[in-house]
Amino acid sequence: MEGTMKTGTTHMSPATTRLSWAQVVVLLGGLFYILTGLALLFAPVWFYEHIGNFPPFNRHYSGDLGAFLLPLGVALLWAARQPAVHSLTISLAAVASLLHALNHAYDDWTAGSPLAHWFGETIPTFLFALLLLAAYWHVVRQHNNRPAG
Repeated sequence: MEGTMKTGTTHMSPATTRLSWAQVVVLLGGLFYILTGLALLFAPVWFYEHIGNFPPFNRHYSGDLGAFLLPLGVALLWAARQPAVHSLTISLAAVASLLHALNHAYDDWTAGSPLAHWFGETIPTFLFALLLLAAYWHVVRQHNNRPAG
């Protein structure tokens, strides 16, 4: 049938196709990284003043970080279309997110940050990384359990 996709034994039109929770996580992660990358590249002072106030401000390092996060976000958006095909991309983003969370935890631990900072930044960063890891595992498991053919 033209204009329909076969999923399992039923046909669905593209308009009624639902995203899996893993696709939603990957899609939102991609948008998050794109917006963060754009802010770091094109509004680094604003980013420093409102989001990442880790003195001293360094425009060059902000731009470097944005230059890496922007393509990572684009790659995640691309991967959200067919997560099983792009599971390596999702795993790399998940590992990078986990390393980012560990860096936050290290800074909080060594600085003796208040609990509010842990709950406001570090724990959400870990949760995001864990969601990406869970999405990766779900996609791989789903892909490995599909019937051949």
